Amino acid sequence: MDKHIKHEDNSRLKALNLYDNEEEIAKISSALSVKTRRDIIKLVNTSGITISEIAWKLNIPVSTASFHVKTLIDAGLLIYSNTNKKVGNEKRVFLGNYLFTLFTGNARAQATIKEETKTINIPIGSYTDYQIEPTCGIATEKGHLFISDTPCIFSSPNRFEAGLIWLKQGFLEYSIPLLDFNYAQDTGVSYSDKKSIISLSFSFEICSECANYNHNFKSDITFSINGVELCTYLSPGDFGERRGKLNPEWWVDNNTQYGILLNLDVRFDGTYLNEKRVSDVSIADIGLLNSNLLKFKIEVKKDAKHVGGFNLFGKGFGDYDQDILLAVTYQKSIAKIDK
Repeated sequence: MDKHIKHEDNSRLKALNLYDNEEEIAKISSALSVKTRRDIIKLVNTSGITISEIAWKLNIPVSTASFHVKTLIDAGLLIYSNTNKKVGNEKRVFLGNYLFTLFTGNARAQATIKEETKTINIPIGSYTDYQIEPTCGIATEKGHLFISDTPCIFSSPNRFEAGLIWLKQGFLEYSIPLLDFNYAQDTGVSYSDKKSIISLSFSFEICSECANYNHNFKSDITFSINGVELCTYLSPGDFGERRGKLNPEWWVDNNTQYGILLNLDVRFDGTYLNEKRVSDVSIADIGLLNSNLLKFKIEVKKDAKHVGGFNLFGKGFGDYDQDILLAVTYQKSIAKIDK
């Protein structure tokens, strides 16, 4: 196998022969012998990070972080991105050949890292807890399902039909089972467990809430998982100058019409909102192993600077024909031994 593995090789596989590559094995062992370098690898994982971010997270000088990163790169454990994407003037570093295959005698082990994503559809009306202050209401494609501005309607079993939910202040919380699971594939049964989760990605359409609509009506909307706040999104307004692409014919023109599609990602190195890093909260911080339920909360707090509520769009309303989508990505190692 070629000694130099390129970044675009998705297998991220490095083959070493114990009989022929003593020098290279010694270099790798030396690189991993320092705890700071092992900590750097934990930070980098699959998401990539800059040297300045490493220095900040580990509370070490940038020059020290740079020295350790160079050592890891020389050993093939880290690589610079081969794209032009930078944070400021810095390129990100990524994991390089972090899974090793050792050839011993006549037995050869081949291994690769594989990522699998499971997508879960969460109907916007399937919340398991709520706290609501008017104005509020729920609508379906067939018409207003409930009387507006009456919070007790949010307990109705018919809420699962919701295509649009709005509230002035309060929260909706969704409980999603997140279990270890087996599922059938063409090659047999695949097993996944929570320990191998490397990212959670939520996608949903949302905007502020006011009477009729107002493009300059701001709202601070906070997102949490398992009681841990991820970030607060400043919604710029409540949109309605045109009809939403999917809204039913009966929906009145001067009502809220559409929102903004948000992609909220929790990764190993922090939380991202539409690909912009917005907080340090990572997968390791949200207690995935503490319970089989993942609790996702969308909230406008009483003491927020902008208490502007939210409209949450589901299928049949707004511009995007979807409810809340959760993509759970698992990382697996697949090994095969040939003799």
